[in-house]
Amino acid sequence: MKKSTVLIILMIIAGCVTAQQRPVMSTYMFNGLAINPAYAGSLNILSASFIHRKQWINVDGAPTSNILSVHSSFYGNQIGLGLQATRDVIGVHEESAIYVSGAYKIKTGVGILAMGLSGGFDNRRSDFTRLNVLNEDDELLTGTPTRFTPNFGTGIYFANPKMYAGISVPYILENSLYQVQADGTTSEGRESRYYYATGGIVLDINRNVKFSPSALFRYQEQSRVGWDLNATIIFDGIAYAGVSYRSGDALVFLTQLILNENFRLGYAYDATVNALNNHSRGTHEVLLNYRIKLRNYKKDPQCPVYF
Repeated sequence: MKKSTVLIILMIIAGCVTAQQRPVMSTYMFNGLAINPAYAGSLNILSASFIHRKQWINVDGAPTSNILSVHSSFYGNQIGLGLQATRDVIGVHEESAIYVSGAYKIKTGVGILAMGLSGGFDNRRSDFTRLNVLNEDDELLTGTPTRFTPNFGTGIYFANPKMYAGISVPYILENSLYQVQADGTTSEGRESRYYYATGGIVLDINRNVKFSPSALFRYQEQSRVGWDLNATIIFDGIAYAGVSYRSGDALVFLTQLILNENFRLGYAYDATVNALNNHSRGTHEVLLNYRIKLRNYKKDPQCPVYF
């Protein structure tokens, strides 16, 4: 494996640290269920999204992520239910996860307030036999260890046709990923607890053009606060074009096109702005969304339209 791959692996599995395990999506404003369980059912229709993210092109062993999320509202738009399945691969590590989300929605005079819970599990597998290990006695880099861990999360989400805001802690438990004792020293890796705050608004420029700024703040314990700032222009309600800046990481160019009543197609390109730019050709992210009104659909004027 190339040196770049080894560096990535060392950052993840270094002893006695709490490392980042969850991918960051550039199209977060189009798939809120990925970061907040209270988003489930917010659109008052059945919505299914698939995201494929290929990170750091040209870097051997760089992360690849796939996310499938489905959610809808029930009981007169009072209850939201969602399901999310993910698969992430980075170097010799592979993680699969399934989470179920539920949200209870309260209608107010200015929008809909939702409180959500989620629960599920992660399954991680590392195949260290694929590495060229210098020290074959290193207990941290031997075998094919597998780790199954449950987790749960919570969040609140408020939205109306012109704005949205939410805070969430989608992964509360800090499960142990591995623990190895060697030469009297204990090396341990643990999951991180994540905190998210996000919000956006839609402003009218003229009859056919709208401006939608949004922001995402994320905090991972024992790490610095990260943030994304986005500005998107919406043309005739069907074509989106935007740019984001992710703190210390990337300049993102994104777009979304509403193909018809049911299908939406999105794309984001992350241009790396840190030292990795010398080795990577950026990151590609593709989003496909399918929406359909269920048989018991009832129009709700307070439901979001653009996100």
